This record gives sequence, structure tokens and C-alpha cells, in this order.
Amino acid sequence: MSYRVDLTVLSENATHSTLALTLHNLSDTTLIDWQLHFSYSRYIDPAELSGALVSQVGSYCCFKPTAQPSLLPNGHYCIKFTVRTEPFRYHTHGIGDAYLTIGNDSTPIPAEVTPLDIGTVTHRDDEVLSPGVRDINVIPKPQLQIAKAGILPLNATVAIASCADAADAAATWLAEELSQHIGEPIRLATQGQILFQYSTSLAKGAYQLDITTSKVVILAADAGGFHSAAATLLQLVNSTPAHGKNNGFFLPCVEIKDAPRFVYRGMMLDCARHFHPVSRVKRLINQLAHYKFNYFHWHLTDDEGWRLEIKAYPELTEIGAWRGPHEVMEPQYSLLSQRHGGYYSQQEVREIIAYASARGITVIPEIDVPGHSRAAIKSLPELLVDAEDKSQYRSIQWFEDNILSPGLATTYEFLDTVIDEVCELFPSPFIHVGADEVPQGVWTDSPACKAMMDEHGYSDPKELQGHMLRYLEQKIQAKGRRMMGWEEATKGDKVSEDTIIFSWLSEEAGLACAKKGFDVVMQPGQFTYLDMAQGYQPSEPGADWACPAPLRHVYSYEPLADLPASDPVRAHILGVQAALWCEFVNNQSRLDFMLFPRLIALSEVCWTENKQRNWDDFLARLNGQLPWLDRQGINYRPL
Repeated sequence: MSYRVDLTVLSENATHSTLALTLHNLSDTTLIDWQLHFSYSRYIDPAELSGALVSQVGSYCCFKPTAQPSLLPNGHYCIKFTVRTEPFRYHTHGIGDAYLTIGNDSTPIPAEVTPLDIGTVTHRDDEVLSPGVRDINVIPKPQLQIAKAGILPLNATVAIASCADAADAAATWLAEELSQHIGEPIRLATQGQILFQYSTSLAKGAYQLDITTSKVVILAADAGGFHSAAATLLQLVNSTPAHGKNNGFFLPCVEIKDAPRFVYRGMMLDCARHFHPVSRVKRLINQLAHYKFNYFHWHLTDDEGWRLEIKAYPELTEIGAWRGPHEVMEPQYSLLSQRHGGYYSQQEVREIIAYASARGITVIPEIDVPGHSRAAIKSLPELLVDAEDKSQYRSIQWFEDNILSPGLATTYEFLDTVIDEVCELFPSPFIHVGADEVPQGVWTDSPACKAMMDEHGYSDPKELQGHMLRYLEQKIQAKGRRMMGWEEATKGDKVSEDTIIFSWLSEEAGLACAKKGFDVVMQPGQFTYLDMAQGYQPSEPGADWACPAPLRHVYSYEPLADLPASDPVRAHILGVQAALWCEFVNNQSRLDFMLFPRLIALSEVCWTENKQRNWDDFLARLNGQLPWLDRQGINYRPL
């Protein structure tokens, strides 16, 4: 490229870092009246900047030089600024993408971005020492596993039979997966070597699996148990020259008795920051089924994008689903010089829901309000902008216009319409409404909000958040559903204990909500946020605001470790959820790299009792799983 951008850390302490951004003109022409546009995930204070004027919307920044508007060929221009942040660990903490514009011409001119120069630092060694491979490598680890002599060959002569309606979906999925896995068609039939049978003696979600040299018998009492048994059977498929000249596929003879530790075993995917196409979402859902997850939490709206078709408001996807240099929504994070985005039509959503259901997974939609709502506000300003609100605030992602107003009647008109369509579209018993990260300063200088506070006797503007969430809770309950929200949903003490809380800031925050009587899904960022970097070398991709999260650290998470086994609060912990926020994830390869193998480790946290978990044993079984990941083309991080 003709232009290059370098970012270097000049000095840093525990709370401040001073950086130098240098633009190099590598072309043979002079740059006149230029501006540099770039993505940067930290706030640049205009008062602590020299050499340029800055404008910033979210991660999208623009520098206009003040000292040297003309940049000669082979010249460079340096801009210094300070950010209030902890010391930098990773190259991904630098500039994500950049381009130039000249004068009044808004045509983007791409610029090369070099990795962040963080100087000479010492990093921990995050090497994983391999303990070898087990003969049988099921993950999550079953409650009881008894290996037996012999194998059952797998080929086109094998058929699958279901003797229970609750097993039909699992049997169909197993036939599809086995056929693809071994490269030969596996039939569904009225009789077969693989038999699904109903059992009244097993608990919900439990299953039994017995493989002999002639048949496979699967027992369960519900669809969840049958799907988990099918997932286990898929993991047992093996191929080795030790068992025959043809090196064919087979199942080892084994007896397994198993049941889940938690009823809720989830994975959240952020499709708002970067849009992930239907094929990618389906691929992930199928992988979740392989490891016995039963909920897919779909983060569909945020400041940077609205991804769900709402027929009553086509502007939400016509405007809010796209960002770029010439869009209403400014570019963010990556691909700054291009139009970027996408959304899911309602037909595509139905297709994904059906796909997930066939794999025993419930899809939970999230519509994030009242914060993280900039895409909606920019799409429907006549409905959602409080023109008289002079409140000043800045969100954690550096937006100053991303909060819905509880004082506008049209806000509730919008919420009613959206929730009506969401509930009609999604059969999920749960609707997630976000409710996180509403910043200080909101609603403090709005006549409409002041009038609402006076009407209801509220003394703190933050009570208006609780007011809106209580309204939503009642709306969702009237639809026969149950509301979910991040832990901030409890602020204002307005929602009832019927709302399910997702704890993301810490384990302690989740326990505090459970002690108040809320049902809780544990999702502490320190262990379950798979957008966190998974090593300590500067080249590792990912964030680290919670902490770096290597594989062993993720596997070590033990929910409720400090809570006595007899404590009744344990009954309020429904389960555990993994999460992938996608500020830095915009393609299949990076998504795979951030998820695997840590997602597999969390599957065992969700399913297996702590007393049966062991790091060396898990790692050995994981080594045995890697060839299966290879066959699926998963770009996992090497151990």
C-alpha cells in the first residue's frame, strides 16, 4: 500500500498509556488536506492529544492534522495521545483498520496497519503439556463408563431405528451426522443395529448407552436425553488399522450411564458487532449439539448493528444492519472502508430455529435495551429520539446516543411492536432483553423523564431503567414467556424474581442475585468469555479486560465453589453459559480459533460433576478429539 499507520506505546503505568500514531506517506505524491480514519477500541481524550483534532463514535476515530496539513512523499506525521487504560498486552489492542480521505472527497483510500508496538515485555509461558490419548475420549466426561472387549463396524449395512417419538429428531440427526462422518449412508428403518428406546426409569436429560459387537441400545426418557446419547455415540466413532485390514469406521464396545449436572448449558454468539451468515450460525449450532449444549443465546441487536427483520419497522434492517463510510451507521472495528453488515430475515430465523430444534437446542433471542440501542435509535429517530433531552453521558463503548428514553410513549410503542414480532417468531420460553451497561448521566436532563419520575415518585433517574424493564417483564409474561437479562436488570428493584439473571461481571455478582431469589445462569467473564485472549504472547488475538483465559484456566471454573453443598441458594443456579463477543471476530477462521478447544472445556464444566473432573484426564480425551475437529475443518488453537 501507499500509506502505512504505526502505533507505538511510548510510556505507561497502571492507569495511563501514552501512544504515538505515525502516518507514513509511501507514495510519490503529496498528501494535501488529509484526514485519517481508523478503528480503536479505547477512548481518546481530545484534551490529551497533540498534533490533531479527533472525533470518535464508538471505535470509529478520525484524526485531522493541525500542524502539517500537507505530507510530502516519503514523509511521516506523528500524533501523540494518552488513554486511561491498563498496560497493553496484545497486538489486537492496537488499530484494527484505517483509511484516508482527501479534502471534501469522501472516497476511502486504504492504509496498511502494522501491529501495535508494545515494546519489550516479558510474558508468561502458556504451553500445555500433553498427557497422551485415552482409548475412549468422550467429552463431557460421563458419570459411568465401562469399556468392553470388541467393536461394532460402521458401514452402509447399519440402520437406525427409533421406538419413541421423543427420539425421532435425535435419530434423524445421528443418521445425518454418521453418514457424513463415515462417508457412507446410514439409514433410518423400523429395525436396525442402533436402537433408540424409551425408558420410564431415567431422569430428565439422562441416558444409557450400551454398545456390543452386534448392536447399540440407547435408553432415555425425553428428547434431551436422546440427543445427548446421540452426541456421545458420534464421539465414539473411531477408525484405526488395529481393528481390521480395511481401516474402516467402528464403535468400541462400551456401556455408558450419564446425566447432566445443570439443566441449562448455553452458548451466546454476538452477531451484532460483526454479522455471521446463516451457514456459520448453523455450523456452530451443530457443534454445540456435539458437546451437549442445549441453549443457543443469539445476541441480535446492539449499538453497532440490528440483525433481526422486524416487519413493522423495515428501517431497522435497511439502516441499522449496515455500516460504512457512506452509511447512517458509522464504520466500526474492521472493514472500515467498505459497506459491511447483514441481517436475518424472519424466514432465515425460522430455518435456524428448526435446525437447532432438530439438534436438541433451544434458540433464545436477545433484544438489548435500554442501553446498547444505537442501531435502533439511528434507524428510527422520529420514534426513539427525545429531542428535548440534554443529558450528557458516554457509554463504555464510547457512544453518546445509544440509550432509549423511558420518558417517551413512542419508546413503549416500539418495544411492544418488537416484542410482539419476536414472540411470534421464536418459540423459546425465554426472551432476553439485555439491560446491561446503562451509563451514568442518562435521563438527568430530560423534561419527559423528569415528568415520569414525578408521576411515579422516583428519586433517582436510574429507577427509570427498572420502570422500563418491569414493563417489558409484564409484556413478556403476558405472552407466556419468561424474561432474561444481564445482572444489571436487577438495578432499580423493579423486576420480579420471575426474571432469570445472567451474571457476567463475576461469580460473586451471580451469587448475590441468587441470594435475592433470582434464578441465575453463571457467565462470569473471567472464565466463560471466549473473546478473551487464550495465551500471554503479544500475538494472541482477543481482549483481556476480564483476564486472559487460557484453556486450563477455563477448564478450572467451578461454579459455586465456595457455596456449601447444602446451601439452598444452589437451587437457583440453572447452569453455565459460554459467550463469544465479536468485536474482533469477523470470519469463520477467527471464530473457530477463539471457540475451540475452550468451548469443549466449558461443555464439561456445564455437564460433569466437579468430583469427576480432572485436567490431565480431560486433556488426554481432548487429544483424542482433535482428529475429529480436523475432519470438520475447525481451525482450533493448537494445544
